[in-house]
Amino acid sequence: MGQKLAEALDMEFVDTDDAIEEVTEMKISYIFREFGEDRFREMETAFFIEKAKQTGQVFSTGGGIVLGSENRKVLKKYGTTFFLNASIEILVDRIHNTMKRPLLTNIENVQLRLEQIWKERKIFYKDSAHHTIDTDKLNPQQVLDEILNLLEVPIANH
Repeated sequence: MGQKLAEALDMEFVDTDDAIEEVTEMKISYIFREFGEDRFREMETAFFIEKAKQTGQVFSTGGGIVLGSENRKVLKKYGTTFFLNASIEILVDRIHNTMKRPLLTNIENVQLRLEQIWKERKIFYKDSAHHTIDTDKLNPQQVLDEILNLLEVPIANH
């Protein structure tokens, strides 16, 4: 969604996880395994806070970005933050490659793990977002249209 939004707004697209992999020359799963989640979160925060000082960007962040209080302040203070909400059942259906998601790798019951993560993070997601879009019944184009509508981008531009 972030890539499509960046194209529609003619902005740079930044996927924080991909950028961290590029900068460190290590996969996120490797960082988690070798250094632990806490170290990854430090790296994520350092990268995100520095990169967010620039303008003209659309960020797609990993779900854990909201765990850091500094990150939540940046999400709220700079730009416009959208929380794309989906039910656990829909997320289970949408997530195909758990290898790219260290907190879901080698998990027998992905749905139960997602429920635990949701319980831990839901207040942060809601507090960090300027807008929440329930995506369960929307296709990607409808989600993009809703974001552009909330940003008050004229129809001719999307």
